[in-house]
Amino acid sequence: MQLNPRQLEAFRKVMITGSMTIAAEMLKISQPAVSRLIKDFEQTLHVRLFRREGNRLIPGAEARRLFREVDRFYQGIEQIERVAQDLKTLRTGTLRIAAMSALGLSVVTEGVRRFSRDRPGVTTSLDVRQSLGIMELTAANQVDIGFVQTMGSEYPGIDIIPFPAVEAVCMLPSDHPLARKKVIRIEDLRGQPLISLSPNSPIRMRLEMAMDAAGVTCERPVETALAHSACRMVAGGLGLTVCDPFSATYTRYPGAVCRRLTPSISYEVAMVLPTHEPRSRIVTDFMHVMQQLFKQEFLPQIDGKISSRKSVPTAVI
Repeated sequence: MQLNPRQLEAFRKVMITGSMTIAAEMLKISQPAVSRLIKDFEQTLHVRLFRREGNRLIPGAEARRLFREVDRFYQGIEQIERVAQDLKTLRTGTLRIAAMSALGLSVVTEGVRRFSRDRPGVTTSLDVRQSLGIMELTAANQVDIGFVQTMGSEYPGIDIIPFPAVEAVCMLPSDHPLARKKVIRIEDLRGQPLISLSPNSPIRMRLEMAMDAAGVTCERPVETALAHSACRMVAGGLGLTVCDPFSATYTRYPGAVCRRLTPSISYEVAMVLPTHEPRSRIVTDFMHVMQQLFKQEFLPQIDGKISSRKSVPTAVI
């Protein structure tokens, strides 16, 4: 037995509306045409589906049982259409993100907020960990996109898409004598209590090279792996720190100010993606969100206070 889709559709509309006239209007055909479709459907099934009582159309037990299956089928089709439309408009799916702490606690979080605002059906996860671990996860296709500090070498199994280099900044207590300066020189750090980042931090390594070249030594009361922690300690008056501009500008630290540093210390970050995996439209769209975010908000403008994200000038990507 081969069922006619048009007959099935007419049967469903008649069952839903209880009227061949209304069903005809919904199907945009004449009432006699609906009546013919139902009659042919009954002949195909060899079952009488409806009986008339005056002007009423009464479905029999067979019609009600058949309708449950027909309606389930059409609801499945409608759900598939909705999913297809959602995929087309990027409203559903999953996005797995991993980011180093400097980005995962600042600009990537803002990127997720912007991305998710218009895509409530997309399930997004954000994992914050070290750059090397992120590259390992990306190469293993355990994350869709990662944000890392550039290490100056290739990594097997991943594509690296760099952002423009930014400059490390100096944070110091707002009542510190150096706070009156617009730009802090490396020589100005001589003898100051410097809250250091971890020894494997590229910023710390480059800062120490610059300090050695200038013959500058500092006190080192505290060492921390997180730039956010160092900035909090600066706000508490514990000392100065040199850190990435993301950590410095995406959080407000009352009692601290941010200054440019000369000679400048570059800080490079990048997006990483699995090499051999096709990029979904969701991933591509999130990449675009992050590129636009960097374009709008970095490089930071350090002007005597911690910059708000809305006052950051454009960087070219």
